[in-house]
Order: sequence, then structure tokens, then C-alpha cells
Amino acid sequence: MRQISEALQRAVRHQQSGQFSEAEAVCRQILAALPDQPDTLHLLAIIYAQTKRYAQANDNFRKAITLAPARADFIGNYANALWEQGSIEEAISYCERSLAINANQAEVLNVLGNALMVQNRHEKAVKSFRRALQLRPQYPHAFNNLGNALQKINQAAEAIPCYQQAIELQGDYSEACNNLGQALKNLGRIDEARAQFHKALQLTPNFNQARNNLAEVDSCWLEPLEGKKLYLRRYEAQDAAYLRYCHQNNDFMALYNQYIPRHQPADELAEKLRQTQALHPCQTKSVDWIIFRKNTGQPTGIANLVDINLSHRRAEFLIGLPDSEDRTRGVALEAILLVLDYVFNRVKLNKLIAHVYAHNAFSQKNALALGFTQESYLREHLVDPHGNLLDVYGNGMTMRDFHSSPRISKLSLRILGCDITVV
Repeated sequence: MRQISEALQRAVRHQQSGQFSEAEAVCRQILAALPDQPDTLHLLAIIYAQTKRYAQANDNFRKAITLAPARADFIGNYANALWEQGSIEEAISYCERSLAINANQAEVLNVLGNALMVQNRHEKAVKSFRRALQLRPQYPHAFNNLGNALQKINQAAEAIPCYQQAIELQGDYSEACNNLGQALKNLGRIDEARAQFHKALQLTPNFNQARNNLAEVDSCWLEPLEGKKLYLRRYEAQDAAYLRYCHQNNDFMALYNQYIPRHQPADELAEKLRQTQALHPCQTKSVDWIIFRKNTGQPTGIANLVDINLSHRRAEFLIGLPDSEDRTRGVALEAILLVLDYVFNRVKLNKLIAHVYAHNAFSQKNALALGFTQESYLREHLVDPHGNLLDVYGNGMTMRDFHSSPRISKLSLRILGCDITVV
């Protein structure tokens, strides 16, 4: 028996150091001599689970538990393997069975909390993670998971110290850094969120979720757009008078957007602009620009990205020039090229959508000529403020369309002095 014990200890050392093949080989040697040795079956099950061979893991966990039904650790580790496989109800059942034998298992309580999270039972998950931390106050994973559960019940402020404690306990915990960034973002603390996403990527360079999160809060969303004759900057409170002038131009609004309030008092509009300008586009889901002539500094139009969907990397684009003559002088074209460069090269959205009223034949023709594809014609799709039914063209341009467009390449070289389609 002493030889079996020493061999099992050797197998454990191999398993703990990540030498799974060596650990498995030792376990098989032991089982060749003692086929019903429960600790060896349990260790082999763990090795199979760690190497994603779940069918074999489950078989060995069940054998070990049958041989030693009072071993809470066997049952708890099987619960963890079931959770990893997505067998959530079974995982919860085995967690409860393990805890009925020994209620003081922080690891099992952590697994139970994770399984409850999958079932959206977030309040119960919070209790499970808190109990785990009572048993093991320096348990970084339980702190991180408690933060996740608190965020799910809209308690981002309470989640932040949980993530901070997890990071203090485990300095290289990139997942906790990313989750802390999400909590900070949800509270509008964008600069702090950006720093945490950066840190997560420094720790784990291939952390795609952190990379996507960083892209959402990047400061490039706030930068102005500058061409040869035009520059575009985000709305400011001082733009209230110009925007009100645009909104009260009925002919212009009939082509641009018929649903913006026309007669909002200038002071109310200025205050709304002031509040919006203080927010990041990831919060407002929009970016709104005034188009200026560089030689005079005078506004000449407006451009917008609205309904920004960061999960699917798409947005809707609007542009409007109140002076009809500007629409044929290349002003709109330069502004559109600047926005395309911003969308596909700077903030790296994948798709731009442009809805055009059917009566605006000029804009629809230009959209198609530039490289948008008509994807739909929506009959009687909208009801205007006067009760009239409006038909709408639905146009789209993808990143692939943009980068493979000879026309955009040629136009941007001539108008902007560079080929914006080149990656």
C-alpha cells in the first residue's frame, strides 16, 4: 500500500505541474493493480476534465463517487466538471449534494454561484459567493465572480471593490481587470475603464473581449475629422443656434430627418448639447458633428452616426447640408469620405447603414454611386408628422465593400490627398 500511496502522490505532483500525460500514465499503473482505488479514479477524472475529455471524466467521477459516496470533494469536483460542460442543473444538484456532506467548501460554493449565474439566479449567486468568501477571505476568483453577479443586479458600484480586491490578491488577473473596466464603464467613468482594459490586454495580449471593450471606449471616438476644405467636430453647446436654424428649415428637414423637434428653445437645446458632449459615444450610442469650412470657420452642415451597435459593429449614417447649392459643390462628398475613414479605419465598425426617404432621389442616387448597396425598399415604412406614409430605401456598406472600392480609393486620393481604402 505504501507503494500505491507514493505513486498516487507522484501522479498528483505531475497533475499539479500540468504534466497530464505523465500523471495519467501513473494513474493507469495504479489502477492496473487496484482497479477500484477511489482516489486514483478521482484524480484520473480530474485529469480528463482538465484536458476536456469529459465523457471519460464523467465515467471516472461516477465510479469514484460510487466507491466513496461520502467524499464531498469527489462530488464537488464532479459538479465543477458538469458546470464546465454546460450541464447546469446537474452541476447544481451535485454542488448541493457535496455541501450537504460538508457545508464549508469555498470552491464548491464558488461553482454553485457560477451555475446559478447561468440560470440568471443572480441574488442566490451573490449569497453563494459571499459564503465562499466568508470561508476563504483571500479567494480572488470568488471576489471576481461576486463582482459579476452584483453587476447583473445593477450594482456596479458595489462590484468595483470586489474586482479591486481580486486584482490585489492576484496581480495578473486579466479577467478581473476587464470586468472592473466594464463596471467603471457602466458608471460612466470612461477614462478609468479605458485604463483597466489596457491593463487586461497588457497581461493577456490575445484577450479579445478586452480588446473589443477597449475599442468601445477609445478616445479616437472623440477626435475631430479634418480634410482639405472641411473639418467636423462633435456638437457643443455653442452650436445650439445653428442647429435650431437647421431644424426650422422645413425643406431641409423633409430630406434630412423629419422626426427631430423643430422648435426647441435655444437655451434648452444648448443644455442638452452640453450634457451630451460630456458623454462618450459608447454611452450615447451616437456621434454628432457640425461640418465647418476651414477657410471661413463657418458651419455648413451636420453629420451623424446614430443607433451605434457595438456588439454587431454597425451604425446608421445621416448627413445634411441646409444650403442646396452645397450639395453639388463637393462639400457633402468630402464630409462623407471623412466619415467613412472614421467609421472603417478609426473606430473600425463593420457596417454603415444609410436610410434615405424615397422622395430624396438625389441622395439615393449619390449613395449608390459612392458604393452603398441598396438592401431594401421599405414601402409605407414611416408615418411623417403630418400623417403621411413614407417609403424608405435601405442602403448598406460593409468594411469589405469599403476597402475594395476603386471609386472611394480614387475619390479620396483626389479630395483628401490619401487613399483611405488602404489598410
